[in-house]
Amino acid sequence: MKLPIVHFDCVYFHGDKPCQPNKLYGIFCDTCNLYERDEEIREEFPAIMPGYYEIPADKFVKIIIIKLDAMGDVLRTTSILPSLKKKYPDSCIYWITKERSFPVLKDNLLIDEIYFDSEDITHLFNEEFDIAINLDSGVESCTIMNNIIAGEKSGYELINNKPYPANEPANQWYLMGIDDNFKKKNNKTYHRLIHEICSLPYENSKPFLGIGSDVKKRAAEIKKSFGIDRYTGFFLVNLGGGNRWQYKKWTAEGYTELINRLSQNPGECVGIIAGDEDREFYNRIENTIAKNDNIIKFGCDNTVEDFISIITLTDKIFTSDSLAFHIATALDKYVVVITGPTSNTELDVFGSGRIIVSKEVDCLCCYLNKCDKTVTCMNTVSVPQVYEALTGETET
Repeated sequence: MKLPIVHFDCVYFHGDKPCQPNKLYGIFCDTCNLYERDEEIREEFPAIMPGYYEIPADKFVKIIIIKLDAMGDVLRTTSILPSLKKKYPDSCIYWITKERSFPVLKDNLLIDEIYFDSEDITHLFNEEFDIAINLDSGVESCTIMNNIIAGEKSGYELINNKPYPANEPANQWYLMGIDDNFKKKNNKTYHRLIHEICSLPYENSKPFLGIGSDVKKRAAEIKKSFGIDRYTGFFLVNLGGGNRWQYKKWTAEGYTELINRLSQNPGECVGIIAGDEDREFYNRIENTIAKNDNIIKFGCDNTVEDFISIITLTDKIFTSDSLAFHIATALDKYVVVITGPTSNTELDVFGSGRIIVSKEVDCLCCYLNKCDKTVTCMNTVSVPQVYEALTGETET
C-alpha cells in the first residue's frame, strides 16, 4: 500500500508511535491543523523502495534479522523463519536481539547465529548480507538497520533520525504504529503482516520455539515436584499481563471465580502463575481462591526456562495477550486468550483455542494505558464465557 499524507517533518511526529494530537484528538496528518515544521530536519525524506528483490534460486543467502522488542514479540516473530528457509533453503540466518530474549531463541534450529545488541556487533556492519529485516520501528532497532549492508532491506530504518519504512510492503504496519484509528481497522494477524513486509508467501506458519534438554529436564522435575502426573488434566491460568495497560489482564474477581470453578473437579489440577511485575495482583488472587489441594501455586519467581517448562506440561491455558500466549501457540497448546486494549485481530490461535473479547464495548484496541470507564473491556467478559471456552462445557 501507498502511505497517505504523513507529515514526517512535523515536530509532533515520532515515527514509532502515535503523536500527541493523534492520541488526544484522534486526528491524523491529512486533517490536522496543528502541524509545526521541525526546523532541525534539513534533508528530504526519500521515496520508499518497492522491495521486491529477486535472488537466484541457487544462491547461498545471508539473512540478518533485528528484533529487540519484548520477549513475546521476539518469539512471535519467529513465525517468519520456516517461510524464509522454504524460500531460501541454502541460507544462513543471523538474529540480533536483547539478551533477555535468548531463552526463546537459543534452541531454535532455524537460527544459525544469535547476537545481543549489548555486545560489540560492529563486525556485522562490515559484512555484506543479501537480506536485512528489521520489524521494529523503534529508534534503537532502526539505528542498527542503518549500519547493516544488505542487497535488500525489509522493515524500518532511520531517516532524519526518525523511523521510516525501508520498503513499500512495510507501509501498512508502519501506519498502524503511528495512527490509532488505522490500527483499529486492521483485520490481519501479526504473522501475515510480517510476512507481507518481507515479501514472503504466508502459509499459516506459527511461532517456532525449540525445546532443549534443559527445559525437558526441568519440566520433568516440576511435574514430579507438584505431582502433576496424578491428574488427568492440567489447566494453567496465567495471571500476568504487565502494568503497561491497565486492562490487559482480566479482573481479579473473574480469575478467582474461574480458578475455583475449574478446581471443583478433583481429577484435574489448576496451576496459577505470574511474573514479578504482577506479584501484587497474584498475591491478591492467591489469598482469595479456594484452598483445594488440586490448585498448584507456581508463584512469580520462575525463570523463563521454568515458565516454558510449565507450559509444556499444560493441557489448556488461559492467559492475557502476553509471553505466555506466544509460548502456548508455539507449543501447539490449546490457549484461550483475553484481550481488550491491544489488538485482537493481530492474534492467532492457529485452530487450537479461542480469542475472547468483550461484545459490550466499542472501544477495543484503544491502546490507552489507563481507562476511566465504569463498563470496561474486562469487566464485561463473564466467567461462564471463559469457562466454556476452556472446557467446552456450559455452566448451569
